[in-house]
Amino acid sequence: MKVLIVTNNYPSRNAPKNGIFIHQQVKALQQLGVECYVLLLHNWYPPFGLHSLHANWQQGHEMKSDFFEEYDGVRVHSVPMFVRMPARLFKDNYYDRAARSLVTYVKRNDTLKDADWLYAHFLTDNGYIGAKIKDVLQMKLAAIARGDDVHAWPEDNPSLVDNLRYVFDRADLLLANSGNLAIDTQHWMEAGKKRDVAVAYNGIDHNRFHPVGSKEEQLSLAKKHNLPPGKQYMICIGTPVALKGWVELLEAIKLCGEALNNWVLLMVAPPRNNKDAIDLQKAASDIGVSDKTLYMGAVPPSDLIEILRSVDVFVLPSYNEGMSNALLEAMASGLPCIVTEVGGHNEVIVNGHSGMLVPPRNVPALTTAILAVTGDEQLRQEMGIKARERMIAFADYKENSRKLLALLKTH
Repeated sequence: MKVLIVTNNYPSRNAPKNGIFIHQQVKALQQLGVECYVLLLHNWYPPFGLHSLHANWQQGHEMKSDFFEEYDGVRVHSVPMFVRMPARLFKDNYYDRAARSLVTYVKRNDTLKDADWLYAHFLTDNGYIGAKIKDVLQMKLAAIARGDDVHAWPEDNPSLVDNLRYVFDRADLLLANSGNLAIDTQHWMEAGKKRDVAVAYNGIDHNRFHPVGSKEEQLSLAKKHNLPPGKQYMICIGTPVALKGWVELLEAIKLCGEALNNWVLLMVAPPRNNKDAIDLQKAASDIGVSDKTLYMGAVPPSDLIEILRSVDVFVLPSYNEGMSNALLEAMASGLPCIVTEVGGHNEVIVNGHSGMLVPPRNVPALTTAILAVTGDEQLRQEMGIKARERMIAFADYKENSRKLLALLKTH
C-alpha cells in the first residue's frame, strides 16, 4: 500500500516538534510496510536568486528551505504552489491553487502517481483539498479531524462548514483522533447524511517518554535545563493563544497565592506572529505572577523529554482539543496531569484517579485542582503511576497505527 500524506503540520528545521504526532503515526505506518510520502506545499519561486524580487517568492524560498527532504526515515516532498499575479486579476483561492499544484506534482512523479490513498490531516483545509483531487488522481481519501478544524475554525468562520460537508460527501474514510471528537464531527453533518467517523488515536513512544528514575536524576535534569533551583515545577505546553487557556491558568496561579510560593510554572510555547498570539511574559506581568512563571519559548523535542522528567505537574486548561499529544507525553512521563474535560481527555483520564479534569474557562475549578495536586505529594505520586499505566495500555503509537492500517485495508 502506498499513501500520500497531505498536511501542513509536520516537523521542520525551525519547528522540529510541529506535527510530531502526525510524524509518529506516519513513521509507524512505514514500519508496518506502508510506503508513505509527505506532501508539503510552499509558494513557487523562480530560480537563480530571483525569489528576492517579490515577497511571495521570498516566502516560498524560506518555506522550502525550512522543509526536510527526509525526516526520520520518511520522505518529504516540497510541492510548489504557483500564485498567479497580480491577485486583483486572478481570483482563484488557496484551495484551488493547492489542488491544482498537488495534482500537477503527483501526476509528474512516477513514485507518487500510483498511490492508493490520500491521507489528509484537518478536515476543513487539507481534507477539503483532498476531496477536490481524489477523483482526478484516482485515489481514495482518508481525512482526519484533529480538533480546531471541528471546533474553533468553523465556529469562527461559518463558511468552513461547507468545506466540512464537502469532505463528508467525498471522503472514503472519515477519522477523528478521539471518540468525543468523532461525535463532534458528526454534529456538522446534515440531517439524513450522517455517517460513521472512525477513531484513530495518536500515540507515543514509551521508550522515549518515561518517568524519572530518582530524585537525584530529577534535580540533575532541572539543573541541566537551567530551571530555578530549590523550586517545584508545573509545566504547560501549548501554542500561545487564548484557546489554550493561558490567561485562565495565570489567573488561577494568582488565586492560589502563597500556597504556590515554592512553585514555578514553566511556559513552553513556540513564538507566534499571528494576531491571536498572546505575549505570555506580559500577561504574567499584568496578572502579577511573573515571580511564579518562567517563559521557555520553543523547546527542542529531545530537551522536552528531559524537562518532563524534571517537573512535578502538567497542566493544560485548553478550551478545546481533539487529543492533546502533550498530555499523552506527560502521562507517559509519569506526571499527574490537570486538564480541561474537552476532546478525548476523559478517554485517557479518570478524574481524581489518573489525573484531574476541570471544566474549560473555569478559573475557580482550575484553582482548586492546582491546590489539591500541588499540596499533596502522595497524591502526585499515585496519579503519576496511574497515568503511566494508562499510557502503557492506551497510547502505543505502533499499535494505534496498526489499527489505522486495518481501517485503510477494509475501505
